[in-house]
Amino acid sequence: MYRRVWHIAALAILAVYGTTPAQAQFRFNVEAVFMDRNDGDGGTLIEGQDSISSTPAYDFQTGYRFTLGGSFQQFDVEVIGMQIDDWDSRSSGTLVSELVLDDTADNPIVVPVIPANQLGFNALVKVAANSADETSESERLQSVGTWFVDGTSRFRDYQVNIGTNPKQYPWQLSVGYRQLRLDETQGFGVTGTFDALDSDDAAVFGDLANDANDSLSHGALIDAGFSLRQGAGDGYDAFDTDVGPDQLQLYYANSTKNTLNGAQVSGSYSLHPGDMADISIFSRAGIYHNQMRAELGEYLIGSGNDDSMYEATIRGDKHGVAFSSSLGLKLAIPVTDYISLTGGYEAIYVANLALASNQNDGIEYGPLGNRRYSVQNGDKLIMHGATLGMLLTW
Repeated sequence: MYRRVWHIAALAILAVYGTTPAQAQFRFNVEAVFMDRNDGDGGTLIEGQDSISSTPAYDFQTGYRFTLGGSFQQFDVEVIGMQIDDWDSRSSGTLVSELVLDDTADNPIVVPVIPANQLGFNALVKVAANSADETSESERLQSVGTWFVDGTSRFRDYQVNIGTNPKQYPWQLSVGYRQLRLDETQGFGVTGTFDALDSDDAAVFGDLANDANDSLSHGALIDAGFSLRQGAGDGYDAFDTDVGPDQLQLYYANSTKNTLNGAQVSGSYSLHPGDMADISIFSRAGIYHNQMRAELGEYLIGSGNDDSMYEATIRGDKHGVAFSSSLGLKLAIPVTDYISLTGGYEAIYVANLALASNQNDGIEYGPLGNRRYSVQNGDKLIMHGATLGMLLTW
């Protein structure tokens, strides 16, 4: 009898203590993230007295992250998914000076007093400066026009990491696969009254010395690569013509998609392991293939006496090598044997991206006037902010 009891007891002890080290331990961490970002300098949308930059002014934005992991003996596997939706940026204002649409911004005859504003090089400048119908005139939007710049951005991060068991040692090393996605849009619009002055003497419609045209003609727009999207299709007429004035909005819409796939290494170290709190630092670094796609649209939208709408779009693809690194601090405070509160701070750096705010610099014209576009990469993204969540272990 006693022999059988001791035998059963021995088997029970062996089952509890002998197999515990080989049992898997799982964890699930759900976190809210609060991230700010810094993209560096953007391009120039308007040059002159009312200089306007394409650099977005993003603020803190919320997102979420899920981590599912499991440890078994010496090894650990974790899957991570994070998303930050819709960073938004918007600014607006009024132009004090005229916005000259061609290359006559420095002409003292047509811009005699206040320095004019001028757009960066684009299809509309190509029309107004080089078309045979338009070279004798200075096309512009009159002063007191309004402008706005807006943008949105979405960031997604997916990881699978395999490494050492963090319960076995105070440090952990792992290697893994990571995909980063960054999708962005930026819109820039200027609205004002269209006008055209003779570039040699500033004559306008009705003056004896006035040259013919007094408009931005339909033919010149079509020759420069614009297509009629809707409306009458008769171009835009100067302010004091019989069929004017025409209100004109110039709208530019850029979008980019970055898809990064590659390998990374990760490391962490527990600075203060204990029953009351666990403080650890972690870092990641990886190299990726970045597939970049971009689309740029230029739209001319008439209103008032003209409802014509023209558009010119161009697209591009590019492949490149990108780099990413992360550094963070994490705190876990146990609430029960299975539940802990987590918090921390993290910074993420990604290099060699194509950002929507810098794509206008990629447009150029060849010797025969054909429009070409090259996706502009080499930009960086810096994200940083706090995390707050709950960790479940079993």
